[in-house]
Amino acid sequence: MTKIRTAVVGLNMGLQHAYAYAASEGAELRWVVDLDRDKAERVATELGCRAATDWTQVLDDVDAVSLCTPHHLHASQSLEAIAAGKHVLLEKPLAHTPEDCEAILRAAEEKGIVFMMAYIVRYLPIIRKLKELVETEAYGKPFNADCWIQGYLPPMPGSWFSRKETLGGGVLFSHGCHYVDLLLWLLGEPVSAVAVGTRSGTEWMEGEGTSHGVLTFEGGAVAHLETSWGIRYKETPALLHLHTPQALLTLNSGMSELRIVDEQGSRTLFGPVTPLTPQEGTKAIYEIEHFLSCIREGREPETGGREALRSHRAIWDMYRNGERVTMEGREAK
Repeated sequence: MTKIRTAVVGLNMGLQHAYAYAASEGAELRWVVDLDRDKAERVATELGCRAATDWTQVLDDVDAVSLCTPHHLHASQSLEAIAAGKHVLLEKPLAHTPEDCEAILRAAEEKGIVFMMAYIVRYLPIIRKLKELVETEAYGKPFNADCWIQGYLPPMPGSWFSRKETLGGGVLFSHGCHYVDLLLWLLGEPVSAVAVGTRSGTEWMEGEGTSHGVLTFEGGAVAHLETSWGIRYKETPALLHLHTPQALLTLNSGMSELRIVDEQGSRTLFGPVTPLTPQEGTKAIYEIEHFLSCIREGREPETGGREALRSHRAIWDMYRNGERVTMEGREAK
Protein backbone atom coordinates (compact mmCIF):
# COMPACT_ATOMS: atom_id res chain seq x y z
CA MET A 1 0.00 0.00 0.00
CA THR A 2 1.36 3.39 -1.00
CA LYS A 3 1.48 5.64 2.02
CA ILE A 4 -0.28 8.99 1.87
CA ARG A 5 2.08 11.84 2.73
CA THR A 6 0.57 14.07 5.40
CA ALA A 7 1.15 17.24 7.38
CA VAL A 8 -0.55 18.58 10.50
CA VAL A 9 -0.97 22.32 10.92
CA GLY A 10 -1.56 23.47 14.50
CA LEU A 11 -0.40 21.34 17.41
CA ASN A 12 -3.04 21.88 20.05
CA MET A 13 -5.95 19.75 18.83
CA GLY A 14 -3.68 18.80 15.94
CA LEU A 15 -1.43 16.81 18.25
CA GLN A 16 -4.00 13.98 18.21
CA HIS A 17 -3.98 14.09 14.39
CA ALA A 18 -0.19 13.85 14.40
CA TYR A 19 -0.19 10.81 16.70
CA ALA A 20 -2.82 9.14 14.53
CA TYR A 21 -0.96 9.69 11.25
CA ALA A 22 2.24 8.45 12.86
CA ALA A 23 0.46 5.29 14.07
CA SER A 24 -1.31 4.58 10.78
CA GLU A 25 0.16 2.06 8.35
CA GLY A 26 -1.46 3.97 5.51
CA ALA A 27 0.13 7.34 6.19
CA GLU A 28 3.54 8.93 6.29
CA LEU A 29 3.62 11.89 8.63
CA ARG A 30 6.13 14.20 6.95
CA TRP A 31 5.56 17.55 8.67
CA VAL A 32 4.15 19.11 11.82
CA VAL A 33 3.61 22.85 11.74
CA ASP A 34 3.09 25.31 14.57
CA LEU A 35 3.90 28.97 15.18
CA ASP A 36 5.69 27.79 18.32
CA ARG A 37 8.89 26.44 16.77
CA ASP A 38 10.01 24.71 19.96
CA LYS A 39 6.73 22.80 20.19
CA ALA A 40 6.88 21.83 16.52
CA GLU A 41 10.45 20.58 16.87
CA ARG A 42 9.65 18.59 20.03
CA VAL A 43 6.74 16.83 18.34
CA ALA A 44 8.74 16.27 15.16
CA THR A 45 11.53 14.65 17.13
CA GLU A 46 9.07 12.42 18.99
CA LEU A 47 7.27 11.30 15.83
CA GLY A 48 10.17 11.16 13.39
CA CYS A 49 9.11 13.88 10.95
CA ARG A 50 10.10 17.46 10.09
CA ALA A 51 9.02 20.71 11.76
CA ALA A 52 8.02 24.05 10.27
CA THR A 53 6.39 27.32 11.29
CA ASP A 54 5.05 28.30 7.84
CA TRP A 55 2.43 25.82 6.70
CA THR A 56 2.47 26.94 3.07
CA GLN A 57 6.08 25.81 2.72
CA VAL A 58 5.17 22.15 3.28
CA LEU A 59 2.33 21.84 0.76
CA ASP A 60 4.52 20.74 -2.14
CA ASP A 61 5.80 17.81 -0.07
CA VAL A 62 2.46 16.25 0.98
CA ASP A 63 -0.73 14.76 -0.42
CA ALA A 64 -3.02 15.68 2.46
CA VAL A 65 -3.15 18.15 5.32
CA SER A 66 -4.94 18.37 8.64
CA LEU A 67 -5.83 21.99 9.43
CA CYS A 68 -6.18 22.39 13.20
CA THR A 69 -5.84 26.14 13.49
CA PRO A 70 -7.89 28.98 15.05
CA HIS A 71 -11.38 29.11 13.60
CA HIS A 72 -11.11 32.42 11.77
CA LEU A 73 -8.31 30.95 9.62
CA HIS A 74 -10.28 27.93 8.44
CA ALA A 75 -11.83 29.47 5.33
CA SER A 76 -8.68 31.05 3.89
CA GLN A 77 -6.42 28.10 4.75
CA SER A 78 -8.86 25.54 3.38
CA LEU A 79 -9.16 27.45 0.11
CA GLU A 80 -5.38 27.72 -0.18
CA ALA A 81 -4.82 24.02 0.49
CA ILE A 82 -7.55 23.04 -1.97
CA ALA A 83 -6.11 25.34 -4.64
CA ALA A 84 -2.81 23.49 -4.18
CA GLY A 85 -4.63 20.21 -4.88
CA LYS A 86 -4.32 18.81 -1.34
CA HIS A 87 -6.85 16.63 0.43
CA VAL A 88 -8.07 18.42 3.56
CA LEU A 89 -9.14 17.22 6.99
CA LEU A 90 -10.43 20.33 8.75
CA GLU A 91 -11.01 20.64 12.46
CA LYS A 92 -14.38 22.09 13.34
CA PRO A 93 -15.97 24.46 12.57
CA LEU A 94 -16.15 24.63 8.80
CA ALA A 95 -16.23 28.45 8.59
CA HIS A 96 -17.98 31.40 10.21
CA THR A 97 -20.56 32.17 7.52
CA PRO A 98 -22.71 30.21 5.07
CA GLU A 99 -21.01 32.08 2.23
CA ASP A 100 -17.51 31.01 3.31
CA CYS A 101 -18.71 27.43 3.81
CA GLU A 102 -20.16 27.32 0.30
CA ALA A 103 -16.97 28.78 -1.18
CA ILE A 104 -14.91 26.01 0.44
CA LEU A 105 -17.27 23.25 -0.68
CA ARG A 106 -17.47 24.52 -4.26
CA ALA A 107 -13.68 24.75 -4.46
CA ALA A 108 -13.26 21.19 -3.14
CA GLU A 109 -15.84 19.82 -5.57
CA GLU A 110 -14.32 21.62 -8.54
CA LYS A 111 -10.81 20.47 -7.63
CA GLY A 112 -11.91 16.88 -7.02
CA ILE A 113 -10.10 16.51 -3.71
CA VAL A 114 -11.32 14.81 -0.53
CA PHE A 115 -12.57 17.36 1.97
CA MET A 116 -13.60 16.11 5.40
CA MET A 117 -14.78 17.70 8.63
CA ALA A 118 -13.04 16.29 11.71
CA TYR A 119 -16.18 15.33 13.63
CA ILE A 120 -14.23 12.87 15.75
CA VAL A 121 -17.20 11.71 17.86
CA ARG A 122 -18.96 10.03 14.92
CA TYR A 123 -16.09 7.66 14.25
CA LEU A 124 -15.62 6.23 17.74
CA PRO A 125 -16.54 2.51 17.85
CA ILE A 126 -18.90 3.05 20.78
CA ILE A 127 -20.79 5.72 18.82
CA ARG A 128 -20.97 3.42 15.78
CA LYS A 129 -22.59 0.81 18.03
CA LEU A 130 -25.10 3.37 19.27
CA LYS A 131 -25.92 4.36 15.68
CA GLU A 132 -26.50 0.69 14.79
CA LEU A 133 -28.96 0.29 17.68
CA VAL A 134 -30.84 3.43 16.64
CA GLU A 135 -30.86 2.61 12.93
CA THR A 136 -32.17 -0.91 13.44
CA GLU A 137 -34.63 0.26 16.11
CA ALA A 138 -33.33 -2.54 18.29
CA TYR A 139 -35.21 -1.08 21.27
CA GLY A 140 -37.74 0.98 19.37
CA LYS A 141 -37.60 4.42 17.78
CA PRO A 142 -36.00 7.18 19.89
CA PHE A 143 -38.35 9.99 20.87
CA ASN A 144 -36.29 11.95 23.42
CA ALA A 145 -32.60 12.78 23.82
CA ASP A 146 -30.67 14.71 26.45
CA CYS A 147 -27.04 15.62 25.86
CA TRP A 148 -24.80 17.25 28.48
CA ILE A 149 -21.40 18.73 27.58
CA GLN A 150 -20.24 20.22 30.85
CA GLY A 151 -16.67 21.48 30.56
CA TYR A 152 -14.41 24.11 32.02
CA LEU A 153 -11.94 26.40 30.32
CA PRO A 154 -9.65 28.58 32.46
CA PRO A 155 -10.22 32.25 31.60
CA MET A 156 -8.27 33.35 28.52
CA PRO A 157 -9.10 37.06 28.11
CA GLY A 158 -7.66 38.55 24.95
CA SER A 159 -7.19 35.16 23.28
CA TRP A 160 -8.81 34.23 19.98
CA PHE A 161 -11.09 31.98 22.00
CA SER A 162 -12.49 35.01 23.81
CA ARG A 163 -13.64 36.96 20.75
CA LYS A 164 -16.76 36.19 18.69
CA GLU A 165 -15.04 37.47 15.56
CA THR A 166 -12.33 34.81 15.77
CA LEU A 167 -14.22 31.99 17.54
CA GLY A 168 -17.26 32.35 15.29
CA GLY A 169 -19.80 32.48 18.11
CA GLY A 170 -19.80 30.96 21.55
CA VAL A 171 -19.51 27.49 23.03
CA LEU A 172 -22.46 26.15 21.02
CA PHE A 173 -20.76 26.96 17.72
CA SER A 174 -17.24 26.09 18.78
CA HIS A 175 -17.74 22.86 20.70
CA GLY A 176 -21.44 22.08 20.57
CA CYS A 177 -21.20 21.50 16.82
CA HIS A 178 -19.82 17.99 17.52
CA TYR A 179 -22.98 17.08 19.40
CA VAL A 180 -25.44 18.85 17.13
CA ASP A 181 -23.89 16.73 14.37
CA LEU A 182 -24.28 13.61 16.54
CA LEU A 183 -27.94 14.35 17.29
CA LEU A 184 -28.71 14.98 13.61
CA TRP A 185 -26.91 11.74 12.68
CA LEU A 186 -28.89 9.74 15.22
CA LEU A 187 -32.30 11.40 14.96
CA GLY A 188 -32.59 12.69 11.38
CA GLU A 189 -33.60 15.97 9.81
CA PRO A 190 -34.35 18.84 12.21
CA VAL A 191 -37.53 20.85 11.70
CA SER A 192 -37.05 23.43 14.46
CA ALA A 193 -34.15 24.58 16.59
CA VAL A 194 -33.60 27.20 19.28
CA ALA A 195 -30.94 27.97 21.86
CA VAL A 196 -30.43 30.41 24.69
CA GLY A 197 -27.12 31.17 26.33
CA THR A 198 -25.34 33.21 28.96
CA ARG A 199 -21.92 34.74 29.55
CA SER A 200 -22.34 34.37 33.31
CA GLY A 201 -19.52 32.24 34.63
CA THR A 202 -17.47 32.90 31.47
CA GLU A 203 -17.43 36.69 31.36
CA TRP A 204 -14.03 36.61 29.64
CA MET A 205 -15.83 35.41 26.49
CA GLU A 206 -17.75 37.73 24.13
CA GLY A 207 -20.02 34.87 23.09
CA GLU A 208 -22.02 32.60 25.35
CA GLY A 209 -20.04 30.25 27.56
CA THR A 210 -23.10 28.19 28.48
CA SER A 211 -25.86 27.24 26.07
CA HIS A 212 -29.10 25.29 26.25
CA GLY A 213 -30.66 24.25 22.96
CA VAL A 214 -33.72 22.29 21.84
CA LEU A 215 -34.16 20.61 18.46
CA THR A 216 -37.19 18.79 17.07
CA PHE A 217 -36.96 16.30 14.23
CA GLU A 218 -39.06 15.12 11.29
CA GLY A 219 -39.63 11.75 12.92
CA GLY A 220 -41.12 13.37 16.01
CA ALA A 221 -38.13 13.17 18.36
CA VAL A 222 -37.03 16.10 20.53
CA ALA A 223 -33.53 16.70 21.88
CA HIS A 224 -32.04 18.96 24.53
CA LEU A 225 -28.37 19.96 24.34
CA GLU A 226 -26.51 21.64 27.20
CA THR A 227 -23.02 22.89 26.37
CA SER A 228 -20.76 24.80 28.75
CA TRP A 229 -17.19 25.93 29.29
CA GLY A 230 -17.97 27.38 32.70
CA ILE A 231 -18.78 24.32 34.80
CA ARG A 232 -15.77 23.77 37.01
CA TYR A 233 -17.29 21.38 39.53
CA LYS A 234 -19.60 18.62 38.38
CA GLU A 235 -20.85 15.11 38.82
CA THR A 236 -21.96 14.40 35.28
CA PRO A 237 -23.46 10.91 35.15
CA ALA A 238 -23.76 10.77 31.38
CA LEU A 239 -23.02 12.50 28.12
CA LEU A 240 -26.15 11.25 26.37
CA HIS A 241 -29.50 9.77 27.34
CA LEU A 242 -31.56 8.38 24.47
CA HIS A 243 -35.10 7.28 25.31
CA THR A 244 -37.14 4.79 23.26
CA PRO A 245 -40.49 3.21 24.19
CA GLN A 246 -38.63 0.10 25.33
CA ALA A 247 -35.43 1.38 26.94
CA LEU A 248 -33.03 4.09 27.99
CA LEU A 249 -29.69 4.04 26.20
CA THR A 250 -27.04 5.94 28.12
CA LEU A 251 -23.52 6.94 27.11
CA ASN A 252 -21.23 7.92 29.95
CA SER A 253 -19.43 11.27 30.06
CA GLY A 254 -16.12 9.76 28.96
CA MET A 255 -17.76 7.98 25.99
CA SER A 256 -16.25 4.72 27.22
CA GLU A 257 -19.37 2.74 28.17
CA LEU A 258 -22.79 2.31 26.56
CA ARG A 259 -25.49 1.03 28.93
CA ILE A 260 -29.16 0.13 28.72
CA VAL A 261 -31.94 0.39 31.27
CA ASP A 262 -35.08 -1.62 30.49
CA GLU A 263 -37.46 -4.10 32.11
CA GLN A 264 -34.51 -6.44 32.74
CA GLY A 265 -32.66 -3.79 34.72
CA SER A 266 -29.44 -1.91 34.00
CA ARG A 267 -26.53 -3.46 32.14
CA THR A 268 -23.59 -2.70 29.85
CA LEU A 269 -24.02 -3.10 26.09
CA PHE A 270 -20.57 -1.93 24.97
CA GLY A 271 -17.38 -1.20 26.87
CA PRO A 272 -15.78 -0.15 29.08
CA VAL A 273 -13.40 1.12 26.39
CA THR A 274 -9.73 1.44 27.24
CA PRO A 275 -8.32 4.77 26.00
CA LEU A 276 -5.80 4.43 23.17
CA THR A 277 -2.24 5.54 23.84
CA PRO A 278 -0.41 8.08 21.64
CA GLN A 279 1.52 5.16 20.14
CA GLU A 280 -1.83 3.63 19.10
CA GLY A 281 -2.95 6.93 17.59
CA THR A 282 -5.30 8.07 20.40
CA LYS A 283 -9.03 8.28 19.67
CA ALA A 284 -8.32 10.34 16.52
CA ILE A 285 -7.11 7.18 14.76
CA TYR A 286 -10.67 6.27 13.72
CA GLU A 287 -11.40 9.50 11.87
CA ILE A 288 -7.87 9.57 10.41
CA GLU A 289 -8.25 6.05 9.01
CA HIS A 290 -11.57 7.02 7.46
CA PHE A 291 -10.00 10.10 5.86
CA LEU A 292 -7.12 8.05 4.45
CA SER A 293 -9.44 5.36 3.07
CA CYS A 294 -11.56 8.03 1.35
CA ILE A 295 -8.43 9.39 -0.33
CA ARG A 296 -7.34 5.93 -1.49
CA GLU A 297 -10.80 4.99 -2.75
CA GLY A 298 -11.82 8.40 -4.09
CA ARG A 299 -15.08 8.53 -2.13
CA GLU A 300 -16.96 11.12 -0.13
CA PRO A 301 -16.33 11.03 3.65
CA GLU A 302 -19.23 10.45 6.00
CA THR A 303 -18.57 13.91 7.42
CA GLY A 304 -17.84 15.60 4.12
CA GLY A 305 -18.41 19.30 3.74
CA ARG A 306 -22.06 19.12 2.71
CA GLU A 307 -22.90 16.85 5.62
CA ALA A 308 -20.99 19.09 8.06
CA LEU A 309 -22.86 22.13 6.81
CA ARG A 310 -26.13 20.62 8.12
CA SER A 311 -24.98 20.99 11.73
CA HIS A 312 -23.70 24.52 11.10
CA ARG A 313 -27.03 25.60 9.61
CA ALA A 314 -28.87 24.09 12.57
CA ILE A 315 -26.67 26.06 14.98
CA TRP A 316 -27.16 29.31 13.08
CA ASP A 317 -30.93 28.66 13.29
CA MET A 318 -30.59 27.99 17.02
CA TYR A 319 -28.84 31.31 17.53
CA ARG A 320 -31.29 33.24 15.37
CA ASN A 321 -34.38 31.74 16.99
CA GLY A 322 -32.99 32.32 20.47
CA GLU A 323 -32.31 36.03 20.11
CA ARG A 324 -33.14 38.19 23.12
CA VAL A 325 -36.76 39.02 23.86
CA THR A 326 -38.36 41.36 26.38
CA MET A 327 -40.60 39.79 29.02
CA GLU A 328 -42.69 41.96 31.32
CA GLY A 329 -40.64 44.97 30.36
CA ARG A 330 -37.29 43.37 31.19
CA GLU A 331 -34.64 42.46 28.65
CA ALA A 332 -33.14 38.99 28.99
CA LYS A 333 -29.52 39.07 30.14
